[in-house]
Amino acid sequence: MLQRARISAWFERNRDVPLRLLAAPAGCGKTSAIVTYLAANARPAAYLTLRDDETPESLRERIAEALDVGYGPASFAALLAAIATRSPCDVAVDDIARATLETVEELMALGAEAPQGVGFIYATRSRTVLDLGQYLARGLAVMLDDKALALDADDVIRLCESAGVSFTTADVARFLEETEGWPIVCAWALRDAAESRTELGTAYERWRRSQGRHFGDFLSDEFKRAGDVYRTLFRASTGDGSSEETERLAALETRGLFVRHVEGTYRPYRVARQFDIEAIPASSAIAPDASALLVVRMFGRFEATIGGRRIEWIRRREAQIFTYLILKSDGAVTRGELRDVFWPDANGHLATQSIRTACSNIRKAIAAIAGYGNVDRYFQSAGNVAVVVENAVIDARRFTAHIADGDAELENGRVPEALAHYRAAESLYSGELLSGEYPEPWYAPRAAMYAALFVDLLERLARLYGEHGNARRAREYAERADELRPALGLVNGPELGGTSA
Repeated sequence: MLQRARISAWFERNRDVPLRLLAAPAGCGKTSAIVTYLAANARPAAYLTLRDDETPESLRERIAEALDVGYGPASFAALLAAIATRSPCDVAVDDIARATLETVEELMALGAEAPQGVGFIYATRSRTVLDLGQYLARGLAVMLDDKALALDADDVIRLCESAGVSFTTADVARFLEETEGWPIVCAWALRDAAESRTELGTAYERWRRSQGRHFGDFLSDEFKRAGDVYRTLFRASTGDGSSEETERLAALETRGLFVRHVEGTYRPYRVARQFDIEAIPASSAIAPDASALLVVRMFGRFEATIGGRRIEWIRRREAQIFTYLILKSDGAVTRGELRDVFWPDANGHLATQSIRTACSNIRKAIAAIAGYGNVDRYFQSAGNVAVVVENAVIDARRFTAHIADGDAELENGRVPEALAHYRAAESLYSGELLSGEYPEPWYAPRAAMYAALFVDLLERLARLYGEHGNARRAREYAERADELRPALGLVNGPELGGTSA
């Protein structure tokens, strides 16, 4: 493993900073840098890689186990106390973007409240996973990005010397230009050069011809992990500096997908483009379509699609905000309301920045499917924040609309028509509201309301079928209502009537 003096010096120089963050795309050597530092560091350390949807409870247990605390902390405060008993120490957490939003927020809180002598080291593919501005400004965090992690001439020379690859100063400069100093590419090409006894001057081109297909597989796997729309965005990137290009590359960065941060802006990795443009098809991409509707499923597990393509949310918080907006009668709220609901304990500046980041991420997620020129058709964030419900088909709204239409038909004595609307409402209720999400106080009352409406709908259907001679159907609906009502804690359901989502 390459010992990189300047990276080690960065770790040591910032040893007393509560949070050291490594933020760079895959293949930049984040994990190697952390493991190398911890191995050479005398004080105790815990290292763990987060799992998909890692919860705060699981995180606490795993940190305590890695530090050999001897028990599982039951709360955030208990975790802080447990970590303090191991001071001085380092706690390194890799791949934090895989965790739930609550877990990421707890990780940030750990950095802000780090006990004396405890350093936290986090690694992530995207710097936008964290709202880091305030931490950096207050001196609570420092960041090592893709530029700092890139190999330099000294690194390449040391690798060549250790691998027995002959080189000249001009070869080193050319190699860095060809590879952009991307650690995964440099290491791979130099290993191939050592095995084939190739000089550095031709190492990259030989590797590209003989081993490049394997690197193409690596790129393909990463794009599959993120979703085909991001592959399309990458293929469309040009680095021309336009506003659309800036948003396109920013969307890629949120997924940690092969963009570099250069002088305050993003640029696509040229090496990745050499392998990706021709080798990886994008047959599943859809062209932006201004007529495509936003289709939202709120019953059961939440899902939102445009033109049949599912919106891939950058963080779970953005999906929560989106559902919160949809549950509003007009789809809109003030920024103050968002702050009170989602960031009640944050200071004003941090909450404002968090809302701005969340809105930007929602726009990026929609733009990845619909194109940046069509985002405002679905979501607007100038002033109040809103989902444009006029251009959306939402199962919860259709559910209540069918109930209201059924009531109107029944009042006019049109029983078959009323039954058709009630049956349509029944088919839309595929599970409790947002049943795949963690319970949140802002939607729990609405979920209970819909559940009560559904049970009452079943009873209304049972009554109508009974009154019109279909005893079997009446009994089936009555049994379903009887089964659901106790489980939902319902005694008397609401009267059915027009109800907005």
